[in-house]
Amino acid sequence: MALCLCVFVVIVSLLKMKISVLGSGSTGNSVLLVANGTRVLVDAGLSARETARRMSALGEDPNSLDGILITHEHGDHAAGLRVLMKDLDCPVFMSAKTRDAYVCERRNVTDQEPRRRSDALRDRMIEIDSGQDFRIGAIDFHPFTVPHDAVDNFGFTATHDGVKVATLMDFGHITTLITERLRGCAAIVIESNHIYRTKT
Repeated sequence: MALCLCVFVVIVSLLKMKISVLGSGSTGNSVLLVANGTRVLVDAGLSARETARRMSALGEDPNSLDGILITHEHGDHAAGLRVLMKDLDCPVFMSAKTRDAYVCERRNVTDQEPRRRSDALRDRMIEIDSGQDFRIGAIDFHPFTVPHDAVDNFGFTATHDGVKVATLMDFGHITTLITERLRGCAAIVIESNHIYRTKT
């Protein structure tokens, strides 16, 4: 029996950082992080139109995004990316393995989609690695590998001015590394379709 737990947080204000869950679940995952004028969209599983509508409902303009961060290639996390990128000027942050899997995805796409995805990412992608920290605007990201059936799934903590938050998308179980990374977080967004269990 699988337990489906999706933590929905419309807006969590943490003095210096705001997390808005735009969507969570099999129909599309997307989280907006805002800190000191920096706006980062984590995953683009919703359609471009729906992402824009939900951001607008929060008073946020999609054109103000400083980056889109893709945690892994599955459709409920990346299906809206290519169309969303048409109207935006921000870079996309993803690992090389995730990029390759996203471009080559063949389920529920037309024959032209892999080429379109590759073209959309050309000169727009900033390669990241699950073992190396990076920064987008005013937000520092600290990624780590999470168990899942994706090629390179990762979660991360994000920090700004002493505030630390985390997202874990589609993880299979809680490892010692995950437990350590989540220590001290003011908020955690979790999306999982698995029974929770701890492994060391």
